[in-house]
Amino acid sequence: MGNSVLAWRGWRAGCVAAVLIAAMLASAGCRIFGDDAGFFVDPRDDYVAARVGEPLEVPEGMESSVGDTWPIPDIVVQPTAKTYSDVVPRPRLLAGASTDAIKIQRLGTKSWIVLADAPEQVWPLVKQLMEDSRVDVAREDPPAGIIETAWFSVDPSAGDILRTAVGTGLSQQQQTAEGSWLDRVQVRIERGIRLGSSEVHIVHYRTRSESEGTIDASAVPEVEGELITEIADYLAQGVASASVSMVGREIASERKARIVEDEDGAPTLVLHIGFDRAWATVDGALERADMEVTQADRDTATFRAVLRAEAKPGFFARVFSRRGAGGTLVTLRLRERDDGVVVEVRDDGGRPVARELAEQVLLTLREFAA
Repeated sequence: MGNSVLAWRGWRAGCVAAVLIAAMLASAGCRIFGDDAGFFVDPRDDYVAARVGEPLEVPEGMESSVGDTWPIPDIVVQPTAKTYSDVVPRPRLLAGASTDAIKIQRLGTKSWIVLADAPEQVWPLVKQLMEDSRVDVAREDPPAGIIETAWFSVDPSAGDILRTAVGTGLSQQQQTAEGSWLDRVQVRIERGIRLGSSEVHIVHYRTRSESEGTIDASAVPEVEGELITEIADYLAQGVASASVSMVGREIASERKARIVEDEDGAPTLVLHIGFDRAWATVDGALERADMEVTQADRDTATFRAVLRAEAKPGFFARVFSRRGAGGTLVTLRLRERDDGVVVEVRDDGGRPVARELAEQVLLTLREFAA
């Protein structure tokens, strides 16, 4: 009996000791396992004590190619945010509403490629295209978004993208007669109308091989049309691996669409493009946003459209719907100025609408533009 009591007391003491040890480990667990003074070093809070180091010194006669791999993005000014002191505005769109990642836009005789990717993503794809076509790059101008090939001759048996497109376009005009010619292709990457999108414009040059000083820019429109079609198809197939070019980040072309306040403090959409394209852009955006257009008058540069009351279920940031009774009639007025075209939102009587409504309409136009 005595032995049993002693055994029981020993067992109880052991349990108490185990509990005390467990409590001590629990209270100090973070320091033992997760703190810099414990078994494992946690680097997640190292930035708190981080200090700016000395700038890199490059020896004389050498150039530095070191850049900031994690640059701090510019702060986007929200000129209308100060007006929402009591009402929380809708969140800004994080992605374009269009599901078309790559498409060809045409306006009159001009055409270009529109991509949902940013210029720094498109730049390495174009470079890969030229490498796959086995043509030399004679000029790179990142601030202007330009990549230009060296002069090359068209070989029908080559089978690459650039030579095939040029050869197909030339065959329609029989431009290869009367001596040999050299060709050159310029690709210009610009920022698109939608946030985070890009535009790719193509220019074709021709010259005689024996007189390279004579250049005919865009001498054969059919060639540029074939180049745009073939390049768009190449990009759509995803032949080149997606990446981000630090050089492509230098593309400094201005945004083609900005929402700013006018002189009266009302939100407006400024499109840095010509009037013809601005009219087509607004018209296409209204159609893609399913906003019911009741009148389009190019002479007065106005659209009249109905804004339905209810939102379409499951539709990301889209406030327009054809279904349902009632709605608000708004007028979109385009006004041309030196730096582009301004789009204003007015009511049926030509007066400015509520700020939140105007901003939502303009945001929708920008996100559905192309």
